[in-house]
Amino acid sequence: HIQTSMLVQRTTTKTPIATPLKTNIKSTKKNESFRTILKRRTRSARISSSSATNKSVKVEMTTSGGGDAPSRATIFWDLDDCLYKNDWTVANLLTERIEEFTVGKLGLKPGYAYDLYKKYGTCLKGMMVEKILDEKSVDEYLLWAHDVPLEKHIGRDEKLRDVLLKVKAEGFPMYIFTASARHHAEKCLELLGISDMFIDIIDVRAVEWATKHDEEAYERAMAIAGVKERERCVFIDDSTSNIKIAKKMGWHTILCGTKGRDCGSVLVCAEANHIIETAHEFSAEKHVPPFALAAEQPSK
Repeated sequence: HIQTSMLVQRTTTKTPIATPLKTNIKSTKKNESFRTILKRRTRSARISSSSATNKSVKVEMTTSGGGDAPSRATIFWDLDDCLYKNDWTVANLLTERIEEFTVGKLGLKPGYAYDLYKKYGTCLKGMMVEKILDEKSVDEYLLWAHDVPLEKHIGRDEKLRDVLLKVKAEGFPMYIFTASARHHAEKCLELLGISDMFIDIIDVRAVEWATKHDEEAYERAMAIAGVKERERCVFIDDSTSNIKIAKKMGWHTILCGTKGRDCGSVLVCAEANHIIETAHEFSAEKHVPPFALAAEQPSK
């Protein structure tokens, strides 16, 4: 511990500074038609996604050109049912909205959307692979699926903010790495009161529709964050399936949550380096690999 402390004190490597994320989706009036809301939100989502894509390309160009990537551990947080937990209330609302869209608008059989989610990592990925939904309809789907009353189920979490503030003060870059849409993540972070804790949101569009069941999602997340060394990626997620892929990629893994959504039984995951009940239990000292606590290269 003394040696680790000395390393931390000596380091001069600069890490990215998180700046507050801005929400693109404004509150809507009750008497607006869905068509009007959809047109406005779709335009907003495209602008946001375009900005995120440009940022990803810029970072990738910098790292591939030999620029300085952060050598201190970079922390990738899942969002839903990880940074906040409410017995999958929001997750169930999202599932209902997806079911409404796939059955009511696309004519799929009831329950098939959830089958796609289990098989491909997200329903969206499954529909794109199976040619059920084309890319032109993605914006409509994402806006429909995430149109749920988050403010009724997610509130400010001062304890979580204190945890993240400490991690941020210790110099660890943090990103949201989510399978959901950017505007949904922005709203959740705003409600939790932690928007300013993260450098950016890596959403489903930023990784070009890959899911966390796919290795390319993790590779693209590393490119966006400017991280070159897999062992310096710390991944916190509530899904054992995602944890297994991240571990296969060489990431340091932390399972957040001990009860399964579908089975309700205690989760067992050998691929998790650590298991915590909630995000409030996380600390860099306990859960970041010792060599990644300091911004120096690991010994060879």
